[in-house]
Amino acid sequence: MPQESHPPRWGHVSRSVSHYGTVSCVLAVYPPDSTEAERRLAEIHRWYVPLSLGGGVVAWVVLCAAGVAPLLAGVVLVAVLLPIAIVLSRRSRDIRGRTVTVSACRSGLGEDTPEERAQQCRLDHLAEALGDAALACRRGMIGRDRFDRVWRAVYAQAEAIAAASAR
Repeated sequence: MPQESHPPRWGHVSRSVSHYGTVSCVLAVYPPDSTEAERRLAEIHRWYVPLSLGGGVVAWVVLCAAGVAPLLAGVVLVAVLLPIAIVLSRRSRDIRGRTVTVSACRSGLGEDTPEERAQQCRLDHLAEALGDAALACRRGMIGRDRFDRVWRAVYAQAEAIAAASAR
């Protein structure tokens, strides 16, 4: 069995459905010339806010249950969590600024327009290309150099889509 090779964190795909059935999909692709440390920092930044908010609420409840005044518990949590958020934000600013993000949104209440379908198709194609290449690289079916070529091509296509959408 081939030894597994780990491709880098190339970015992420997120899909969500709203209360009224609107389907949103976002693809974020980190720059291929970024370092592993930069991408790791961007991932930490991406997850920090939702995790710190959820964890902060739980910690606040625990502190209040332990007899700490609610206002004091809130101040302590903000004093601990906010500086970390600021440092993460500043340290990851460069890579976040160079990350290409493309999105597609479809209404759940009506028929998709041809433009909506085309945008969703482009986004799905790019996400599948990177996902498939990452899986093949992990399984040893392709080398890191081939994965990097796919990553650079997807990044360039995503940049072109983002530029066209900005017009």
